[in-house]
Formats: sequence, structure tokens, C-alpha cells
Amino acid sequence: MRIGIDIDNCIANFDDTLLKEYLKHDKELRNTGIINENPEYLRKGMFDWTEEEEKCFYNANIENFAKKLKPLEDSTYYIKKLKEDGHEIYIITGRNNGEYTNPNELTTQWLDKYNIVYDKLILTNTYDKHAKTLVCLENNIDLMNEHKK
Repeated sequence: MRIGIDIDNCIANFDDTLLKEYLKHDKELRNTGIINENPEYLRKGMFDWTEEEEKCFYNANIENFAKKLKPLEDSTYYIKKLKEDGHEIYIITGRNNGEYTNPNELTTQWLDKYNIVYDKLILTNTYDKHAKTLVCLENNIDLMNEHKK
């Protein structure tokens, strides 16, 4: 079976990492804390930052956020087990969107750092809601593990 797996919020908890970094920055910026516990998107509208403040902080730090990610408990183990059981592992992640200097290198280094086994790495544009679907169809992916947005 060909299994596609996303990194952010599937192998690693991107939202937790992002929230920790946003909370640190909020202390430096205004120290008002979270003003909206349930925003539509984690970073937009959660704090009393202007749209420009949020955008600048995110864009200036997204690569550091990605480097700080740690795999979720046992995710590496279960991916390895799937591979040992004969499945093909495709890491399909939305990092080819202009936010990273070298998304392929950044992602490959992170996967290697945590000994995450895979057969193929595919980067898509996270802002194209159909990109991963098309990649799955093109690569005959039988099962895709994706976080809900």
C-alpha cells in the first residue's frame, strides 16, 4: 500500500510549536496574551496584533518554527513499522509555497534528524487546497494521513 503522510500536525505538532512561539513574542510585543481562544486559524485573530504584525512575525520566523518541530510521540516508530510491513511511505507536505528559502533541504534535514523513514518526499503549495489531492492521484496513494484545517 502507498501511504501519504503530512508532516505538520500529523508527524509533528506544528500548532503547538507555533502557539509557544506566538506566546513568547506576545510577551515581548504587548503582553496581552490570548484574546480569542477559538480563532478560525491558530495565528490569525488569537492575539491583539494587527494583521501586519502577525504577518511580519510569521514570515520572519516560519523557517525557525519548522526547525523547532519535534515528532509527535511514537510517530517515528509507527512510520517505521508501516515501512517494515512493506508499505511505501510518501511524505506529502505543503512547504513549497514561497515561505521557505529551500523547503526541500529544510524538510529532508528534519526528516533525517529524527530518523523518519520514507520512500519519497513531495512538497506542495499549502495554499492550494487541491494540491495534495492531485499529488495523491498522480502517485496512486492508497491512504493519506492529513490534518484537518
